[in-house]
Amino acid sequence: MKAAQTTTCIGFILLLGIVSVVQAASLNLASAWLFEENSGKAVSDTVGDANGEIKGNLKWVAGKVGRGLEFLGAGDSYVQIPHNDVFNSDPYTITVWTKLKAASWQYVIWRNGEVWPEAENVRHMDIWIHDADYPVFMWHTENGTQGRIDGQTIVADDQWHHIAKVYDGATVQMYIDGKLDGEAPSQGKLATSESPMWIGARPGNVAATGIIDEVGLFAAALSEAEIADVMDEGLVKFASVEANGKLTTRWGDIKRK
Repeated sequence: MKAAQTTTCIGFILLLGIVSVVQAASLNLASAWLFEENSGKAVSDTVGDANGEIKGNLKWVAGKVGRGLEFLGAGDSYVQIPHNDVFNSDPYTITVWTKLKAASWQYVIWRNGEVWPEAENVRHMDIWIHDADYPVFMWHTENGTQGRIDGQTIVADDQWHHIAKVYDGATVQMYIDGKLDGEAPSQGKLATSESPMWIGARPGNVAATGIIDEVGLFAAALSEAEIADVMDEGLVKFASVEANGKLTTRWGDIKRK
């Protein structure tokens, strides 16, 4: 591919990354935050209408795919996304790339209200990092049960890791770098709420230290093979599919040129 053609293709893919609504999505991808804006405070949902806003001070940096956001461990600096009904999808999968430094207690995803301790048990779509640098998932059910999975893999090591949280209606699974790292019965149907989603922090001054990129929310329980495909191909493949089927260039191919 000639340099001019490569530049054109890259520009086209990046344009897709900031369009608020696309023609189609696959694997039931409901929302995708690709962090390709590279400036300003707005964060676009490239699939749906769950657009977010940067609070405080975050840095636009090179991400796993294209651009990403660097979080500096400050509890007042995060991405906030107002409540959207897709956040209560049942089942669901949430995926994210992280490159986190070793730090004491970090938050990647939080959705359990605007205060800590939380006023009530709601969906609790937590992905956080233990003081010992492994990931932890938490959730709440309609019957008041709280669930938790402690991962086995160190992810706060300044290396890129792909994290996926899967809820299929009966079980919650943790995938790290495409491999199952833990699972537990949900012990009931997950609670719902109208809480916003936070990326990179939670109330109470607990925040991420490092880079977060490619956050995706699927209204389906993805299989191990599907998670591996998302990890390998990037969310753009699933976020944007031309109606006439002519868009065949993959982001994974572009970024390797």
